[in-house]
Amino acid sequence: MSAKTATDPQTDKRLDLVRRYTKAIIAERIPQERTPTDALLFLLPDDDPAYAEREIALGAAMARKGEDVYLRHIRVADLPELED
Repeated sequence: MSAKTATDPQTDKRLDLVRRYTKAIIAERIPQERTPTDALLFLLPDDDPAYAEREIALGAAMARKGEDVYLRHIRVADLPELED
């Protein structure tokens, strides 16, 4: 039996978006060359402004610490659903 680690809703959503975004890249729905590979990626979904604002704030905080960040607006409807 596997135990699921408890995470906060922001992290859960972040993981879901990253999985779906990665699946879209693999399926060539999103060109990979537009996404830097050496920066912290923050996905900003079009369907959740509050979530996007929190991600923007986190990205800005990371940039102030000297990290390279990349904010990417995404249309959630363009992302494939994940299979269970």
